[in-house]
Amino acid sequence: MCAWLLALLAPAFSLRLGATTASVHRAGVPSMQAGKLPANALVPRGTVSTNLFENLKQMQDQRVAAASHILLAPGKCTLPIAEAKALMEKWRVEVGGDREKFAELARVESHCPTADNGGDLGFLVRASCSAAFNEVLFEKEPGQAYGPIVTPAGLHLIFLASCNEPGEAKRLPRGK
Repeated sequence: MCAWLLALLAPAFSLRLGATTASVHRAGVPSMQAGKLPANALVPRGTVSTNLFENLKQMQDQRVAAASHILLAPGKCTLPIAEAKALMEKWRVEVGGDREKFAELARVESHCPTADNGGDLGFLVRASCSAAFNEVLFEKEPGQAYGPIVTPAGLHLIFLASCNEPGEAKRLPRGK
């Protein structure tokens, strides 16, 4: 990590660092590279995110993903969790890379309000999703269904239509 970036971020995090670039580097870089805030950083509660590295990752990764999902929500799905996961796995295999088939299944089976629109979540950026969603949206190949994944909202089956740089945000055509 560059010393100038630490110097830039120091006021936001109330870092008690010396005035020289060398002292900023000595105080901040080793701990930042280890994935921790410097020991002498004061982060006010509720005003600044304590997860600096997730914020930096979001700033560096500006890709935009287009996705749809099927949600089996707690309280609405009467199946035991193991059976619900098995059902979603079966759906994932049946759908494969067919986006239209996924949309039809979402209209019938999803407990999410997006079901009426085939489960379409629109375009998403890294900061708008849970870690489990981010893993699918930004680490997997587009054109396939993935899951089931578990979030506090329930079980999700996700169809990743695309993941592109912001100026290149395009979706797969329906039926592909």
